[in-house]
Amino acid sequence: MGVKTEFRASEPISEQEKTQINSVRAMLQERLPNGIPDDVNTDLNLCRWLRGYHGDMEKIVKNFATYLASRKAAGFVGDDFAEKFFDLPDIEPFLQYIASSRLQDRQWSDEHNAFLFVERAWSQPKEFIKTFKTSDYLLHCFGYSEMLQQLILRREKKQSSDKGPVQFIVIFDLNTVNITDYVNPMSGYMKLWQIRSELWQDWYPEMVQRIYLTNPPRLLGLLWKVARVFLSEENLKRIEIISHTPDLSVKFLPPWLVPKEYGGEFVNTIPPGDETGVSIRRKISPTDYYKPYQHYVKNGIDRPKPSHKDVSPAEKFVFKIQVPKGKKLLWDFTASGEVQFAIYRGNNRNDLVFPSFHLITNKLNEEGTLNDVSDSEISFEFQNLSGYFTLKLEYTVAIL
Repeated sequence: MGVKTEFRASEPISEQEKTQINSVRAMLQERLPNGIPDDVNTDLNLCRWLRGYHGDMEKIVKNFATYLASRKAAGFVGDDFAEKFFDLPDIEPFLQYIASSRLQDRQWSDEHNAFLFVERAWSQPKEFIKTFKTSDYLLHCFGYSEMLQQLILRREKKQSSDKGPVQFIVIFDLNTVNITDYVNPMSGYMKLWQIRSELWQDWYPEMVQRIYLTNPPRLLGLLWKVARVFLSEENLKRIEIISHTPDLSVKFLPPWLVPKEYGGEFVNTIPPGDETGVSIRRKISPTDYYKPYQHYVKNGIDRPKPSHKDVSPAEKFVFKIQVPKGKKLLWDFTASGEVQFAIYRGNNRNDLVFPSFHLITNKLNEEGTLNDVSDSEISFEFQNLSGYFTLKLEYTVAIL
């Protein structure tokens, strides 16, 4: 007998949605120079975007284009991406600090047309933000979301035509959370959570079916206030707080789907995941803290004298530099507030060489090396995301 739950499998595509899908596909084909990549050009995938954006075609086209350009810039492409993700050079070094679910899509429910993954909340938020640049963490979250999407797209290729979009179910374990660490909405780690949540809500709409929060702190009212900072009202409705862990496999999900740790029957036996299917993280120490400007040291140069720029509220500043043939770029910056940052060739924002990310630098500067930009004009774009305050920017770009 199936488990009764408020959230059921996503509905099949309606006749009205089929018409909308054709319209949004035509708009995307017209505005994207290289068209829509085959893997994401499916009716079910475009249906997720339509539902997530409530049919707002212009917003879909704008965000879809930025997502595709950022995905390409990050290198998150290829038929084998789901298998190679954890070994990528920008991902692998940080896995020891993140409890990542390694279940892939093995915990699958036909009833829900969804698979399950587990995530454990940060246990050391103040240390965490000293170990990762904002872009490091966003690359991990971006790549992980893309991996889940690729697993979804594979499932959808095999399913019958009368089914709706595939989704995933999340068990989010709050056992290691000290809720008082999250009281200040302006703290660095609160902002990082908010930015991470924006990314998956903007670029991966309607992929989540249900979020089960297990081992919640006692201050549930404060927990909801924190959640409202991160999530849209629509996604808040997908949250179920499980105060009594055994209820998860009694009232909400079938026991065979739920890991034993959360009251179910499933025990993972495939490394590197633990019995729940989550990789084991280690404690962060001061020796793990990120050391800035090492890319200059490794290339045998001193950091050049930085430039400064005041960016007016809601305005953009674009710095352009011509890179000679056979040369590479080293860069870094700090900003006094939140900034939308991107690097692209010439004037073509669809030709990103660094993903378009919402960044903060109040704990660590942003920096990097671009190796494949020789014989090109490269644009660094900084958009002040505040509508009220001037953004004070300090930046350095070096050709080597």
